[in-house]
Amino acid sequence: MTIFDEINKILSALKKVGNEETDKFLSLKDSNSFVLQINGEQLAEINEKSILMVGNDVTTSIFPANSTNVSDTIDVDNIKNFFDALDDSLVRLNHLGISYSCVSIKDELVKIKKILLGTSFKLYEETSDSPHQKWFFIGNLERWENPLFEIVLTQSKTTLCSEWIPHFQIDLDTKLSIEELESLTRNHFRKGFIDWKLDLPNYGVVLGMGKLSDINGTKIYLGLGTDKRNTKLHREEILREV
Repeated sequence: MTIFDEINKILSALKKVGNEETDKFLSLKDSNSFVLQINGEQLAEINEKSILMVGNDVTTSIFPANSTNVSDTIDVDNIKNFFDALDDSLVRLNHLGISYSCVSIKDELVKIKKILLGTSFKLYEETSDSPHQKWFFIGNLERWENPLFEIVLTQSKTTLCSEWIPHFQIDLDTKLSIEELESLTRNHFRKGFIDWKLDLPNYGVVLGMGKLSDINGTKIYLGLGTDKRNTKLHREEILREV
């Protein structure tokens, strides 16, 4: 089992839900390859041996040099049953993304901007709480519903391998409350699956995240936006073009 096998079986289960807002952007290129595209332009591709971001191979960025060789995989039936249960409560694919460490965030941004030259995609930033970790998104926001590709960069002189770094992320918008999502994930995955929440003061939880897999140190996380999440606001007022 490879990280690519895991991602592809999760995306395959997601596609079977038949959500219109997801299906128009996420397509099966062949039996072992998924493509995320906006207006026919490729934003990301996950195939049997690599992860591409706007045509650029970022596979090595999310594989730690000091691999732990400890694997924790999700049962394919569990993920299928979870998406089946989510069904009409799924609104859209919010984004796919990766998280990894780098020596210099500034230098990494220079590389990313070069990748975007000649495309319709732009680079956006969401303010983070740490000067050593930055949250970026690549996409086309002419239509706010368009999915994005997130890049979470953590600055470090050495390659980090922790509970959250490096990882691949699948993030969905739903119509459910955090309590309903916790119940659903408890039934299909495990108690305490959602182990991180974005809880906004005087408003509530807008996002919960839990780990689906750990393949040799590279994690796969599932993000679940709640009924309190305002994706339109996030796209139009929170993200800032870099």
